Amino acid sequence: MRKYIGWIWHNTQGIRLNIAVRVAVGLIQVGLGLALVWLCKDFIDVTIRTGSDRDVWIRVVVLAGVILGSIGLRQIYYYLGIEARTRQSNDIRLRIFSQLMRRRLFEGKSMHSGDLVSRLEKDIDLISDTIASMMPETLVTCAKLAGAFLMLRWMDATLAWVLLLLTPPFVITGKLIAKRLRNMTHGIRQQESTIQKTIQEGLEHNAVLRALESTGWLTTQVDDMQQELRSRVNLRTRFSVMTRSFMAAIFGLGYLLVFVWGGMQLRNGAITLGVMISFLQLVGQVQHPILSLLNSIPQLIHSTASIDRLTELEQLQTETAATPLPAASDPWGIRLDNISFKYAQGDMPVMNHFSHDFQPGSHTAIMGHTGAGKTTLFRLLLGLTEPATGTITLYNKNEKQLQAGTGTRQYMIYVPQGNTLMSGTIRYNLLLARPDATDEQLRQVLHTAMADFVFDLTNGMDTVIGETGSGLSEGQAQRIAIARGLLRPGNILLLDEISSALDEQTESELFRRLFTASPQKTILLITHRSSVASQCDKTITMGTYPEEA
Repeated sequence: MRKYIGWIWHNTQGIRLNIAVRVAVGLIQVGLGLALVWLCKDFIDVTIRTGSDRDVWIRVVVLAGVILGSIGLRQIYYYLGIEARTRQSNDIRLRIFSQLMRRRLFEGKSMHSGDLVSRLEKDIDLISDTIASMMPETLVTCAKLAGAFLMLRWMDATLAWVLLLLTPPFVITGKLIAKRLRNMTHGIRQQESTIQKTIQEGLEHNAVLRALESTGWLTTQVDDMQQELRSRVNLRTRFSVMTRSFMAAIFGLGYLLVFVWGGMQLRNGAITLGVMISFLQLVGQVQHPILSLLNSIPQLIHSTASIDRLTELEQLQTETAATPLPAASDPWGIRLDNISFKYAQGDMPVMNHFSHDFQPGSHTAIMGHTGAGKTTLFRLLLGLTEPATGTITLYNKNEKQLQAGTGTRQYMIYVPQGNTLMSGTIRYNLLLARPDATDEQLRQVLHTAMADFVFDLTNGMDTVIGETGSGLSEGQAQRIAIARGLLRPGNILLLDEISSALDEQTESELFRRLFTASPQKTILLITHRSSVASQCDKTITMGTYPEEA
């Protein structure tokens, strides 16, 4: 529990003043509630019996003022609660999203994007509600319980202590159900993530699934998973209903006890009618806080499961922060010496003692069979992962040398294979590579990438496209992705099968424009086409020794 308390406290930064203000507002509400009990008692026992009509109306105005004041404070409390909850969920989501965007890739256990989205949405919303709402409410509720008990004890000590003795059963019950509820909630969260993953992948690969005529089968799978989720939720709900029914029974008996006790005292003349009414009011102010605290136990338990899931994300290793390097003006080469690499979940090494020197300003075609390590080579050059053995060095004609890593990524222009566009405008997709790019620079790279068709669209670069370039052909989306990469200011081009969706004529013109626009840049070009490789200075074949290529 200390771990969870520490995590929650750390994540209250930014809303602690808000919480303090709401606790203060809540304490004032507690004071007004107790004042209302005393004013009602005094109104019945004193004002109505002995006061004048003026006294009665004054007391009515005071009672109305207390009630209206409580209503106003309740709305202030509600507004501040919404503001704190929204800010807290945004802060946690942004922090973890930022960490996920910097996590080390291709190492350790891979995590499905659907599961990550589930954690960033449902788990964070639940935790934010716990931190921003339940914490101050719990403090106020405890104050309300203490105040009501003390006031009841002042009126009738015996009755107050009898009601207090009913509390231990609740505490014992709460501890008994805590572990079981937590395990149930963890299972529900896992099942929700599984459904999220399946639905997300189904929507992403809808066309393929239709071609396979497997949409009906997949829908059945989702239905089965939802039935399993429903069973888990129903099991937890039945368990909660049983425990709440037990608690409600004790509450009902407690209220009946106060009612009978007060009635007997009233019959014997030991108390007045005002005191009797106060008893009934105060028993509610004792029971409701206890019930509120008990109802918060399941939410707290659910939150601990969510904290565990978010903590797992927070513990992911992130990239080492890159040290800014001076802008590169001269051509840079890349020297790989004895590079070996194997993915964390792979059985065989992808690269085994690979060495090669990509000289400054050279144009090299990289060929090889699938799985030979071509794309892995680019990942190593970009610092997205690190070799198990060997060194990667960048150097220029002046023999200045830099170890490849996250810092030297700024010298790289990377265009990945396939369609990698995001939903939004074409302009937005381009500016991902260079947010300060001018319209002239955007037009220039679009022309170099054979994407002049953009200017014929109704809204030009402000045309909205869907996820993965929906609304464009595969070849059009690929050319926009090429233009986006070319916006980068680096002088080492890493091109991974960038013309796979283009016809031969368009492909030939594309590379002519690329080479013309980048006469001094070092180009590494992954391809399976000999026609493309023939336009380069040199060709190497991955999976064999370079000198044998």
